[in-house]
Amino acid sequence: MIVIYILQTLLPLTLVLWMALLPPRNLVGFWLLSVAAALLILMVALQGVWVFPPWWVPYLLALSLVAAVTLHLIRAQGRPILPTSRVGYLPVAVLVAIAAWSGAQSWAAISARQIPQGQAIDLGWPLAPGIYLVANGGASPSINAHAALIDPSHPLHAGFGGSGYGVDLIAVNRWGIRTAGIQPSEPSAYAIFGTPVLAPCAGEVVMAVDDRPDMTVPLVDDGYPAGNHVLLRCAGIDILLGHFRQGSVQVATGDIIAVGQQIGEVGNSGETGEPHLHIHAQLPGTPERPFSGTPVPIRFEGRFLVRNDIVDLTLPRHRNSPDR
Repeated sequence: MIVIYILQTLLPLTLVLWMALLPPRNLVGFWLLSVAAALLILMVALQGVWVFPPWWVPYLLALSLVAAVTLHLIRAQGRPILPTSRVGYLPVAVLVAIAAWSGAQSWAAISARQIPQGQAIDLGWPLAPGIYLVANGGASPSINAHAALIDPSHPLHAGFGGSGYGVDLIAVNRWGIRTAGIQPSEPSAYAIFGTPVLAPCAGEVVMAVDDRPDMTVPLVDDGYPAGNHVLLRCAGIDILLGHFRQGSVQVATGDIIAVGQQIGEVGNSGETGEPHLHIHAQLPGTPERPFSGTPVPIRFEGRFLVRNDIVDLTLPRHRNSPDR
């Protein structure tokens, strides 16, 4: 993941610096570089996992690009329209490819921000007040890693297809920082670790697991994807909340719970990568494969959350619903 964090910043920054320091000497190249850089920034803003650096970095890149284009715009008007040599067409071809690829990826991410047609469930917010970043959420793998499991050909579809519209949540501060450093190994170093998890609906506890260890980042507990978890059945739909802190689960199988009741705390158990809360909705699976049911999209207080959305519940007017 650290490589991804670096590349999603470095690649668009390279184009911004190209425009700022050595822009093309022909108008076609100049405007192609502008478009390619803008589309690449849009793509990483939508598809990138902005846990590090913070979610606001793409906005900073966009402002830097605007400043660089503006700086050279007047000078660009006196330049030839096309490259003056065959070698000059090479960067033009590269920029066309970058623009086409970034544009296609951006469109895929934008399309995945729409809630799928059909059955969906409205849930209450599952965490104590704070500021939260959506690390995974949406209707396709372009912005939600779980969505790959919807495909019947995926090797894990039969056992875990119910998580196809799953949402992963991390906590951040006002500056978008989730922890000190890039990826510390101690789970308690992350802002979300130990945050109370609240029941997002009223129903019955179908399953509760509390004995799996919290893993050192980035190690995972192979064979126990959900780690410590609670599976609720609300109005005929199963809601899984996973990766609880060991020993924090406060409910047992068969309990009837109310909306907003604390059921555990966020931990780093299971196949996590780092501390976060996983939540997904599905039709009931089988006893042997409880996470195999048909996935159901989730709306939190009427909102379909997607990757890099921010939910701010620190202000009084936001205590009962997601911010934006």
